[in-house]
Amino acid sequence: MQKKKSSVSNFRKIWLPLFLFVVAIITFYKVVDDLPKVFAAILNVISVISPFIGGIVIAFILYKPAYALEKLCLKSNKSFLKNNARGISVLTCYLALILLLAVILYLFLPRFFNSVMELVQDLPGYFNSAVAYISGLIGPDGKIFGIDVSGILSSINVNDILSFFDLNAVGKYAGEILGATGAIVDVFMAFVVSVYVLLGRNHLIKVFKKLLSLVIPRERISKFKGLSVRISEIFYNYIYSQLIDCAIVCVLLTIVFYIIGLPYALLLGILMGLCNIIPYFGSIIGGIGVVLITLISSGDILKAVIALVLIIVVQQVDANLIQPRIVAESVGLRPLYVLLAIMIGSGLFGFVGIIIGVPVMAVIRMIIVDYIKRLGGKDTPIVEKQRELIAEKEDQ
Repeated sequence: MQKKKSSVSNFRKIWLPLFLFVVAIITFYKVVDDLPKVFAAILNVISVISPFIGGIVIAFILYKPAYALEKLCLKSNKSFLKNNARGISVLTCYLALILLLAVILYLFLPRFFNSVMELVQDLPGYFNSAVAYISGLIGPDGKIFGIDVSGILSSINVNDILSFFDLNAVGKYAGEILGATGAIVDVFMAFVVSVYVLLGRNHLIKVFKKLLSLVIPRERISKFKGLSVRISEIFYNYIYSQLIDCAIVCVLLTIVFYIIGLPYALLLGILMGLCNIIPYFGSIIGGIGVVLITLISSGDILKAVIALVLIIVVQQVDANLIQPRIVAESVGLRPLYVLLAIMIGSGLFGFVGIIIGVPVMAVIRMIIVDYIKRLGGKDTPIVEKQRELIAEKEDQ
């Protein structure tokens, strides 16, 4: 027994680090030697395991409501609910998800695309009306407030603008997506994987712990578990609150736009809801877009002003009444860090980076704060090394 413990200890302390070090050197050499092939291989692997990755993402999103329902079933007095708590909770979550997708696909999505197509078809008329209006403001020298507007108008071609909204291309791509059985199979497999992950999460966690124990001492695995729970909570709190807030703003503004008679009310409401996901700038960008589309489509300045005022009112209600009740606990970031997270996230990953940039920044902040607290007033290893180097130079 003692020999077995000694051999396991030697494996962890000597052979496993040495093996990992050799593997790291070989991997680094191969990566640097041929980067294009490495990136191509990584993309191929990701495409192959994309259903598995998608399943993990779906399971992660549905875990919190499934866990809450499971706890409710376990508290029930009925033995059937207690004995089948996990299965019932997972089944309920997937039925709710399927119902939500069905409502979006059959009720909102067709109307949304109809609004987009109507706007695209009406763009040439709106463009000509805008050009005629601006032309009436141009002075004898072809300028407005010193700006050569006539030269700008002559360089703009409505066909170039419409090329970005090719309806035939949209229909073609939609047909290809619907006809691509591989994509449908991948989506189906992702849902199947997510079901297995949710149902067998206890077993998967045990396997993951065993794999971690090969590299990390067991006493640190519990700390890693606590850290992973806190990171998950940050992502859950932010993403769920933003999605719920987006849906509320979308519904409220769509109703408001219908009441005041704005054209493309559903399209504009969805636009405002999506823009509301972006902190600070989103409502401004969406409001400017709504006002411009209202002015171009209706030519009614008063209606555009009313729409702007109502957007400001709804945004204030959202910021002061809705968000504080939806967001159970904030990510705890100052505005400067939020802006930095948005800029870095959008620069690296586009719109997805805008969504996940803020919680990622919150996780980084949490790790740094925990590390500083653990030091208990001591210098960090980097600062301590710098002090040693300074002391050595002074001694010389």
